[in-house]
Amino acid sequence: MQHKTQLTLSFLLSQVLLLTFAEDLECVPGFQQKVFHIEQPSEFTEDQPILNLAFDDCKGNDKLNFEVSNPDFKVEPDGSLVARKNVTEAGRALFIHARSSQTEDMAEIVILGGKEKHGSLKEIFKIEGNLGILRQKRAILLSPILIPENQRPPFPRVVGKVINSDRPEGSKFRISGKGVDQDPKGAFKINENTGEVSVTRGLDREAIANYELQVEIIDATGKSIETPVPLDIIIIDQNDNRPIFREGPYIGHVMEGSPTGTIVMRMTAFDADDPSTDNALLRYNILKQTPDKPSPNMFYIDPEKGDIVTVVSPTLLDRETMDSTKYELIIEAKDMAGLDVGLTGTATATILIDDKNDYAPEFTKKEPPKGAFIHSLIR
Repeated sequence: MQHKTQLTLSFLLSQVLLLTFAEDLECVPGFQQKVFHIEQPSEFTEDQPILNLAFDDCKGNDKLNFEVSNPDFKVEPDGSLVARKNVTEAGRALFIHARSSQTEDMAEIVILGGKEKHGSLKEIFKIEGNLGILRQKRAILLSPILIPENQRPPFPRVVGKVINSDRPEGSKFRISGKGVDQDPKGAFKINENTGEVSVTRGLDREAIANYELQVEIIDATGKSIETPVPLDIIIIDQNDNRPIFREGPYIGHVMEGSPTGTIVMRMTAFDADDPSTDNALLRYNILKQTPDKPSPNMFYIDPEKGDIVTVVSPTLLDRETMDSTKYELIIEAKDMAGLDVGLTGTATATILIDDKNDYAPEFTKKEPPKGAFIHSLIR
């Protein structure tokens, strides 16, 4: 009996210690796990849960909503990720953006075996370590902070928190670096007492994609108590840039009678968004061909490469029988892999049908009869 009592007391004591430790660490706002790895199935089935995302803003999750980078997926209010329809290919990664009235955060789902060549969040932003594991140095606990670009007011917004479980009484938090006391100054600040990190304005990933700040504990005189710890702030790309054709004018030549499938030219556009995401994954399409004779579909463009090729029979590509030897194509580039939600840009391709020596010379007048010249002189 005494032995059982000792075991019970030991168990209760361990639980009290665990609770005390948890209280010391406090609540960290955001996704409780930031990176997930799942296997690519043969098909994501409609409305079937894929995984559960735990998000906590530490203040009740008021007005919490989720956004998914791929519109074929959604997150239910309980945090379950599901497909809106049967999906066979979802790429290499999904990004989940959660926002409540108090804070917002981003999580990444890496799909092992996916076809699109997208890196994981760690590779995309070239940061070291695992985003799902807190970096620890002495008493300071912190993890990388992910902030979507182009956030709207109100500001400042709390985006993360630095935790110190045994900070000396009277000490304070201080941050420094690019975005704080270096240009662009004032983008971030920290509550010196609570450790809450806030962003003070909207940020542009295309200007600066990653900030590395230094966090330290200082005493009442401003003297650093311990060596500063790096804090990575990563700006998550939003699809805010249209594809642009920058290398025009686009003029191509093709010889008449060329075989079907002959490459005429290549047209590629530029998208300033993150090239490792669907925001800059372009697809090409021909919107219009002028003139539309002898066929309204004389040419085809490879949706991924941008190569324009002939698709008509060589006999139709006859310069001598054509009404026009110049064709104009309106080419569209659309990001988000061509989905309806993608942004577009257009340019004109001019294609000239070149002549080749495929006809022998012909006399268009008959020769005069023999003796006609002499007869005319006699007269």
